[in-house]
Amino acid sequence: MEHIVEVNIVCFVRLEGSFDVDQLRSALSRVQRKHPTLRALIREERDGLYYEADSAPEIPLRIVPRVTEDDYRRECQTELTTGFAYDQPQLRAVWLQSESESDLLLTTTHRMCDGMSVFLIVREVLRSLHSDEELVPYEPITVQDVIGDYQPPQPWKRKLAAGLMNGLLRLIPNSRRAPENNEHYVEWRAGRTLSNAMKQRCRAEGVSVHAALLVALERALFAVFGKKLPSSIINPIDLRRGRFAALKSDMVFFGGGNFKIRTEQSPDVKFWARARTIHEEIPGEVKQEILDIPSRFHFLEMLRPLSSRQIQSIMRLDDVLTFKGSWNSFGFSNLGNVVVLDSDALLRLKDLRLYVHSFNIRMLGLIPYTVNGEMCFCWAIDEKYMSRSQVDALKREFMDLLQNQVLRADGDASEVTRMRAVVAQ
Repeated sequence: MEHIVEVNIVCFVRLEGSFDVDQLRSALSRVQRKHPTLRALIREERDGLYYEADSAPEIPLRIVPRVTEDDYRRECQTELTTGFAYDQPQLRAVWLQSESESDLLLTTTHRMCDGMSVFLIVREVLRSLHSDEELVPYEPITVQDVIGDYQPPQPWKRKLAAGLMNGLLRLIPNSRRAPENNEHYVEWRAGRTLSNAMKQRCRAEGVSVHAALLVALERALFAVFGKKLPSSIINPIDLRRGRFAALKSDMVFFGGGNFKIRTEQSPDVKFWARARTIHEEIPGEVKQEILDIPSRFHFLEMLRPLSSRQIQSIMRLDDVLTFKGSWNSFGFSNLGNVVVLDSDALLRLKDLRLYVHSFNIRMLGLIPYTVNGEMCFCWAIDEKYMSRSQVDALKREFMDLLQNQVLRADGDASEVTRMRAVVAQ
């Protein structure tokens, strides 16, 4: 997966308060010394890519004058679309500097960390701006640390399956042309009133916010695409949280696990009844995924890594075979409540946003997270999958569903009536 997912992640942070360049460089340096992935370079060999531990120079920092509030958009676009050289750290920083406010852009790659890891890096950098505390360095984590002592019940069958798969992988040609990936990136916030009401209603209904958001996404997709909605929604999970002993809660890690929720093809089930069903399904799905990961990683380690040009060939074939509105799954990366500054911090967080761009695979998903008590959302959907008008319609349906279900006691009945009208059309 680290070979395949070549995605840039940019975290934009707007801060009120002062610090100087020496403090920022010192903070970046201490965070880099803590995390092995930030100390490593990538080395390309004939049989694939390797991490070269403890060999990276210091994290690059660009300082740009901040003239207007929207200057960060220009710099963000540059950071999103600029790849990482193998001989450079896989994290870089841009500081848009002004007297009263500062904008900080921290950019990394999904090869090195997932979305939660990005927020962890941001939190540690901001905390280190006004602290001289030295962070304790971690040793590199390998795939074997996750696999542990797992052994397949019938090793010969696994070797045979891996051999056949490797034979097929060798048949994939090398493309001469990189895919042209352009995402519709639409971001918005729910507002504090709706965000608070959402938590209260979910608590009253006995479901998680995650489950309720899944139902809203599922039914928004149905409202816009009818029976052509994706067959499943993919939910990444955090492998830390005590799930694997080698992975500490404050380690940077690239991810590697998810569970699926099959979408419902009928709108007749009431919203909160459907949310309760999903809420009850999730723990079992997560538990099974945790049990399956050592076996999956063990098998993946036996496979021949795909080259970038082979991945490009796969995506070009996908462009030929796939027509707009046709897909199998939709991503739902819920990053939860994000806290990057302590209540007694000298700096004040005014804004925080997350942006992503893929260089090879097509993006198709929703990223929700909560900052300062306010739910934030962003679609990251490749234009090959949806038009901008479809993305906008999806947003409207999603938010209408949340407002109807959270703010109105009789939302279920009116929502089912509306959805039946969609089917009739």
